[in-house]
Amino acid sequence: MGQIDKENSFMKIMLQESNYAFTITMQTGGANNTDFAEYTSNNFIKGFRHVLQKPDLSRAQLASMLRAAERRRRHRDNDDHWASTMANVIAHSANSNMNNIVN
Repeated sequence: MGQIDKENSFMKIMLQESNYAFTITMQTGGANNTDFAEYTSNNFIKGFRHVLQKPDLSRAQLASMLRAAERRRRHRDNDDHWASTMANVIAHSANSNMNNIVN
């Protein structure tokens, strides 16, 4: 398995785990005005920094990438493989010019 495939596999696992944790949090009362991107960027930032090899990745940058990935996923109507789609979009965003994402 190539390095990119391995990183995408880890990212898919983190996305699935964060989605599961977010779902449980929301079902048990959750936090008002918190979406998946905010929850994940606050609670899984270290893992994404490691997988993306971006130690300076901010929570705001990760949340922005997650929201962009979610918008693209919705346009593709790809619920069956949402983690794969999101992982690919996030990996592409992380490898592109990070200056386009607000800190």
